[in-house]
Amino acid sequence: MSGLEAAAAVGGLIGLTIAAIDASIQIYDAVKDKSGIPEKLRKVSDTLPSLSELLKGAQAQFDKDQPTKQAWFEVEKDLERCHGACQELHDILESAYPKTDTNTVSRVFKNVGTLLSRKSKTAEQLLKEIHGYLEILKQRQIITNAALLDDIKETVDELFPRPGLTQNNVSGTNVGRDQVFHNSNPGPGYQFNGPGGTFTFSSK
Repeated sequence: MSGLEAAAAVGGLIGLTIAAIDASIQIYDAVKDKSGIPEKLRKVSDTLPSLSELLKGAQAQFDKDQPTKQAWFEVEKDLERCHGACQELHDILESAYPKTDTNTVSRVFKNVGTLLSRKSKTAEQLLKEIHGYLEILKQRQIITNAALLDDIKETVDELFPRPGLTQNNVSGTNVGRDQVFHNSNPGPGYQFNGPGGTFTFSSK
């Protein structure tokens, strides 16, 4: 692969990843009543604009050949994995927030068991994974908005509190109020085909 082809591949990955997150933002914004959304899913959904801003900042760096072409080539595999995680997150949200009418953009929260991606990951696990890839881009000086990335890390820390921490010493966390999606009794391993593929519900 020539240098131009490699650069085009990297640029394409950034564009696809931004598209997946921006589509997820549109899905979440179309939910008219957000009051019934479980706390974990809401926290993940609320980070979407920040993820989009960070990725678009990275795209601006790429367009200016910053920091170096070599730095971009070295993170190509991480970008591939980041795009995959963002697409999985999009698929989860598309199934959690289905359209109420095919002729409108209105969506609702679908209260149906613990929703997992095709790789058995929850929305919060995918956010943690995406944050990890963005941290790699920060280390390569591709992402420069450290404050915004720290905000996402704070959300990840709230979703995954370390053992021994309590509600009083974890900023913004309601440790005792973890919520999961439930229906009457889906049973472990129950599956359904959503718009993003096959999804599995656990009994958590």
